Amino acid sequence: MAKRLTKAQRQKQAARRRAVRRVVTVLVLAVVAALALLGWRWRATLPLETVAVEGTHHAAPAEVLRLIGLTDDEGVPASDTLLFALDPAILADRAARHPWVAEATVRRGATGTVSVKVAERRPVALVLDVAGRPARYYDAHGYTMPLVPTTNETAVRYDLPLLRGRLPESHPTQPVEDAALRGLLAVLPTLPPATDALVSEIERRADGTYRLRTPPTGASGALTVTLGTEPDAATFQTLRAFWEQAVLTQPHTVFRSVDLRYDGQIITREADRD
Repeated sequence: MAKRLTKAQRQKQAARRRAVRRVVTVLVLAVVAALALLGWRWRATLPLETVAVEGTHHAAPAEVLRLIGLTDDEGVPASDTLLFALDPAILADRAARHPWVAEATVRRGATGTVSVKVAERRPVALVLDVAGRPARYYDAHGYTMPLVPTTNETAVRYDLPLLRGRLPESHPTQPVEDAALRGLLAVLPTLPPATDALVSEIERRADGTYRLRTPPTGASGALTVTLGTEPDAATFQTLRAFWEQAVLTQPHTVFRSVDLRYDGQIITREADRD
């Protein structure tokens, strides 16, 4: 039969257990503190080894690296650059100064690598200069992007409406200030395929009105359509309705011009019949 402990003996055992727990707690805390100190020292002294750029198609990685400013011309970081002394937000802002870069995400890795993931702008129109040569792209927000070198094999090719005429000067890091032009650019990528197929070329004239030319079709050939000074989605819906209800149903009628500037009205000029 087990011998019952006295009250004093039970109290002594409880005190001994509490002391062991305190010792264990102190040891655990000491280990955690030592590991934290080692981790801090490792983090504070970890050098930058490489900078990797991902997601580029039009923006040359070397140009993004140059904007970030962490490497030399050969892509090698300075030996005294500490990885965790770098601010990812600042580096992302530098990368986004490239005209093709819409936004960038920067992460620092435990291997000493800075990873820059780029999201590029998507063009919605190709701008022609006064001589009719490709000059630059516009995206849906009014930002301009330079032409892609033909030697860039990774670049994506686009089938875009052509835009020409009296267009405002472009800024490399800011959208155009012209609200009507921004509105037009915002509408273009939202057009249904059947409507988008009608948009071959858009010209902005000296009076601020936009004039559209369709692809050639039927007796009329390429149709000239005046859109007004602020064409919107409804303007293009009207164009498509006219195309389907008038142009396609009257293949022998020659429409010289179509004017959509007036709400609820479509003014057309037809060729004289013999």
